Amino acid sequence: MNQLAISAPITRILPDHLKRKLEKHPLGKNLFITAMGFYPEHVAKEISEPKGAPVYTLVYAAQGKGWLETGKKKSRVHSSQYLVIPKNTRFRCWPDPQAPWRIYTVQFSGRLADDIFSYLGNGMKPRTIPPLVGRNAQFDDILHHLDLMNNIENLLYANFRFYSFLGTFRLTVFNYMKKGADNIIEQCIQLMKQRLDQPLTLADLSKEMHLSPSYLSALFKEKTRYSPIQLFTSLRMQQASQLLKETQLTVKEIAGQMGYADAYTFSRAFKLVMGVAPKNFRDN
Repeated sequence: MNQLAISAPITRILPDHLKRKLEKHPLGKNLFITAMGFYPEHVAKEISEPKGAPVYTLVYAAQGKGWLETGKKKSRVHSSQYLVIPKNTRFRCWPDPQAPWRIYTVQFSGRLADDIFSYLGNGMKPRTIPPLVGRNAQFDDILHHLDLMNNIENLLYANFRFYSFLGTFRLTVFNYMKKGADNIIEQCIQLMKQRLDQPLTLADLSKEMHLSPSYLSALFKEKTRYSPIQLFTSLRMQQASQLLKETQLTVKEIAGQMGYADAYTFSRAFKLVMGVAPKNFRDN
């Protein structure tokens, strides 16, 4: 993901049925991500939890400045600073209009969450860390695999990477070489992300990749255990879930933006991927 080209915030929320799955998984129960967000500097957006979240919230300002308010306490947050907000703490944070920030947020839970909170610093005072390119690349990689959450291996991978990502907040030297997206699967996924607002068939993908449909389908099932269209549908529903949470668009309007001819077909696809109907997802 090229963040320099992003013009809108990106948020990902893990559905409840997948949280329950990770809570019971021997490799996932210790630490897992429940939500992630990326907010570019040119998007002046307030982030808040008016009732307090039942999980920890990591806020990292890669550039710019802003403010964090928890109850009666107000803190200035500068570039290359982070803090972890305790569970059940009401807060809101917003950018400085004179120096808008670019921030990353991660909400996390699990049996080791309390220990991670202590490790990163359990005070509400922002901490300064070196700006590392590798840290942002790791975030991209985690977010990318959360997009593929219909596969438990991708969820586990994202959360394993999260350990490493958190470690960069306590290191002063960090080397990371980002893997190039030059294989067929990665190219297909990038193409899918560019066309979330329109129907895309296996024939369309095969034509773009100059491959036969049977070969492309077999390759996807070998590498991801899912068909190309199953994966594409999952990506569309992730985008739809963001629209449900962050806009006032109706389900019918979101269905149209996602390239569906009617709300019924969209709602059925959404429930298959996210485990709940669009209206219930928005209300929860």
